[in-house]
Amino acid sequence: MSKNRLTMLNAWLFPLCLVAAWCMTACSDDDDVVVQQHDTKKLKVAVLMGEDEQERWKRTARWALENIADAQQGMPDRVELQIEFYNQDAEDIETRMKQIAEDTTIVAVAGPTTSTRATLMAQRLNVKKTYQKPMITPSATQTEYQRKFANTAFVWNMAESNIAQLEVLIAGIAGNVTEEAVSLLTADESNDYEEWFGFIAEEYGLKVDGIYLYNTADDVRRYVRRLCGTDWRQGAKALVFNPSDVEMALVFDDEIGKMKSELKALENGKSLYIPNVYCSDAFVSDRIVGEIRHTTYQGVDLYAMPESCFSLAYRQHFGEDLINGEAQFYDALCLVAYAAVLSRHTHQSLNDAILKVVDGRDGKGGSWLPSGMRDNFRQLAMGVTPDIDGVSSTWTFDEQTHSCVVESTFRRWNLYNRKFVTTEYVSTDGSKRTSSSKSIWDWKASHLQNFNASDGKHLTYPQLDDQWALLIAASKGWENYRFQADVLAIYQILKQHGYPDDHIVLVCEDDLAYNDKNTELGIIRVSETGDNLYNASVIDYKLRDLSPDDIGDILQGKRSERLPHVIEADSDDNVFVFWSGHGMVGSMDFGSQKSVSYQQMKKMLADTPHRKLLFAIEACYSGGLGEYCTGLPGTLFVTASSPYETSHADVWSKTIGVFRSNGFTKGFQNAVSHNADINLRDLYYTLARTTTGSHVKVYNVRSFGSLYDNSMKEFMTPRKE
Repeated sequence: MSKNRLTMLNAWLFPLCLVAAWCMTACSDDDDVVVQQHDTKKLKVAVLMGEDEQERWKRTARWALENIADAQQGMPDRVELQIEFYNQDAEDIETRMKQIAEDTTIVAVAGPTTSTRATLMAQRLNVKKTYQKPMITPSATQTEYQRKFANTAFVWNMAESNIAQLEVLIAGIAGNVTEEAVSLLTADESNDYEEWFGFIAEEYGLKVDGIYLYNTADDVRRYVRRLCGTDWRQGAKALVFNPSDVEMALVFDDEIGKMKSELKALENGKSLYIPNVYCSDAFVSDRIVGEIRHTTYQGVDLYAMPESCFSLAYRQHFGEDLINGEAQFYDALCLVAYAAVLSRHTHQSLNDAILKVVDGRDGKGGSWLPSGMRDNFRQLAMGVTPDIDGVSSTWTFDEQTHSCVVESTFRRWNLYNRKFVTTEYVSTDGSKRTSSSKSIWDWKASHLQNFNASDGKHLTYPQLDDQWALLIAASKGWENYRFQADVLAIYQILKQHGYPDDHIVLVCEDDLAYNDKNTELGIIRVSETGDNLYNASVIDYKLRDLSPDDIGDILQGKRSERLPHVIEADSDDNVFVFWSGHGMVGSMDFGSQKSVSYQQMKKMLADTPHRKLLFAIEACYSGGLGEYCTGLPGTLFVTASSPYETSHADVWSKTIGVFRSNGFTKGFQNAVSHNADINLRDLYYTLARTTTGSHVKVYNVRSFGSLYDNSMKEFMTPRKE
């Protein structure tokens, strides 16, 4: 996010907000309203929320309904929302969701408030077309959820995904010149913070010091002791802390307290240096305020637009500050009411009416106050759609799918004197993402590697004699469909360019084509309308039948009765390795219970006969292997991500309910299919510009040769005799 787009709450807003707050607490009689006959259409809305949210959300709902009713005074045709509240944490919630979907008297759903529950509700509503009533989520911000349902017309998300919040946090760190490096502490549960931290940090030019994933409280305590200490440089670093719950946040603070006590008891005059701790919205709670005490904390949470003055009016109305998602929930109810009034005039579905409301540009709409809402209702009742802003955002949704707002407001806070003190309001409009009209997960890298054409020019190689390929899908199971599909697609590309089968070794689990969950039995594709890639006869080994050491034997041509198909390369041959699977820091997945360490892989490659070896890796943190193997002669690594980034799935299939392909591999397939002669420098730039959410990297150029002088032709197109 550009620094010039960080929005401070300007002084001129305060008088306006005070007026708004007074208006909301004063009696709101409509002057000169004539009592007349009116027709009120009652609409039932299901609201799903967490058990601990009920008190706050019920009162926010009452306030919204009061304002909606007040704003329609004097109108002949009105709408009245009748809310039914559901506890999304209840044991029978899935049964309740089924009832909500099937109940034709319920016209819309507000919530759920978590992505896990929102996924279940969206799946239930998607069972039949007749069930597809609008579902408006206030704070379901997990990227995976938003991405899966991006093309589902009835899903409306009032807040951007967690990627936006993480960007705001990192932008604040990047603006502090005193901080030398940044680390992440988060739960080991494949959350957005883990998956996007490295990418966004690099986009903002920050050095990543480490990513620490915990499973238990003991892990948190151990990492606290690693991050804090008596070295003053530890206090010059930044830590992004995304606690999985309040308990973990309290454990973090308690361990700092223990370290302080231990150091004080030593009486050696040394101080404890603690990194500057930047917290996600998971840290914000009333309990935290009451119990945290051992260091200072700052962070961000989702909020209302400051210019709407909603937060001040809320404080005046309820005597306390609003919390994460309440402004978005208020907006959800208002959006349903607006769309219902428009629908009465246009006779279109409520979902189509919502689309018309958020896309409305017929002049500027009124505010969220009853007088402004009254103007909006009257125009909508005549079929006119003004440009209406909510209290949480401008209600501008992404152009392609309309599933999610493309700008959000966050507040930056400091925990001071047992209060979350607001220091700044920040809008994500104008961030480092290329376009605010795009989905946030389509963020492409702007930091690209530069290559010197003279790098590796001194290297000489013998004349190319032959080419070999090893293709490995290293993760198995239906949910990992994309890894096997991508490897099968690479196999087809090699075949199209003339590779003989005896020069390709293909390894995968082969558990997809006839999987019980596959509604396209016998078929594996990388796109919804793509060709069937499956041919069982071309699979040389099933993953479960091999050990990591077997991969070394295959690469080194060590044929045996158990390993009849091997790479028989010598010093005149090129070898292409394509690896697709999950990755961890320091190792890569090899089936469900095995992994290959960087150390193992480096030794395998060092012992592999070759002229040139190109290793393309589709895996999280795959840049770590490239870094570790720097210096291997004649070996080049092209990785889907840097050492501190995850790579990302790309092609979601509503038909089979899994991702069909990964972003990096999709770009690789397209690039080499269109031009097998593409030089490696151009291949890198093509991949870097099309891969979203990670930085494609190239490693070991100086030990391999100039990317300008080497092309994929040496690896993709067999030499003709």
